[in-house]
Amino acid sequence: MKASATQHSGKLGGMLAIWHDVAPGQGAAVREWYAREHHFERLAIPGFLEARRFERVSGTGAELLGTYRVESPDVLRSEAYRSRVDAPTPWTRDAMQHFRRMSRTVCHIAAQEGRAQGGHVAALASAGDEHIDPAAACAALAGLPGVLRVTVLEAEQQAREASSAEHALRGGPDAQVRWALLVDAEGPACAEDALQAAQEHTACRQAAQFAVYRLCFAARNPL
Repeated sequence: MKASATQHSGKLGGMLAIWHDVAPGQGAAVREWYAREHHFERLAIPGFLEARRFERVSGTGAELLGTYRVESPDVLRSEAYRSRVDAPTPWTRDAMQHFRRMSRTVCHIAAQEGRAQGGHVAALASAGDEHIDPAAACAALAGLPGVLRVTVLEAEQQAREASSAEHALRGGPDAQVRWALLVDAEGPACAEDALQAAQEHTACRQAAQFAVYRLCFAARNPL
């Protein structure tokens, strides 16, 4: 039985999807910065609804996955947001120099099925030309054992964002994905099964991200 009817883009808003590694020996410091300052700094910006951060437990994706749900992708082009990324705090200046292999994509939520969030997420993302049908992906994955929610992200088809002071701290261009599937699951085994099913459904063979992550941080507005 499906958890809920599939919802489609237009009602669901946007998401900033971030993957990156951390320089050796700097993991604890970066995680402390995220939890004590950065996530709450972002949630203070009008239009930011939720922040979640995950750590990889298996697969070939980046070490960390972060997602920021926003009212619409336009929030990530707003004056309030631009003012924040152009004025990094001292702690941000220190933390971001330890980022490695940064992937950062402004997305709209193309479809979503399921109302619950899980302690693990299967993440499949592509920078290639494979076509994805958001509704079909939700239908194929939402009924799998242990799957709580399926979210399909598609990159905003607009020019790349203007550079910012934060971007300069990371020392190079950020990679981007064209689409991503995020599957919330009850546990790691369910998430592993969902990841394999997602790859089979999409026929994605050169994934930019292909991993199972465990949830480490979640906060929502209103705080």
